[in-house]
Amino acid sequence: MELRNHPLMVRYGIPNWPPVWTQANPRDDKPSLRGEIGVLKYVLGQSSKNTCFLLIAHDDGHYLGALLFDDRLFCQQIGKILKTCTGRTIKEIGDLDLSHLL
Repeated sequence: MELRNHPLMVRYGIPNWPPVWTQANPRDDKPSLRGEIGVLKYVLGQSSKNTCFLLIAHDDGHYLGALLFDDRLFCQQIGKILKTCTGRTIKEIGDLDLSHLL
């Protein structure tokens, strides 16, 4: 089971992968982006809010995305996994096998 298709990668039943990517620098006028783009640079998990924030690099810019979860424990697990994936592409991360978390 790939990360992108895992049944717990949802908030209110809506899939959360990939997140919407918003320009990290508010001075840049770049639009929000969608898709499995860029390279993961940093992960900040907020398990009390069931949220993981991701920072990626893409096309000479940095973008922020948020993963919101229904399941707090799964959010914590994903946060730990994602922290080991810095430097990998978002596509590679979406391909991760999470069958062990079913």
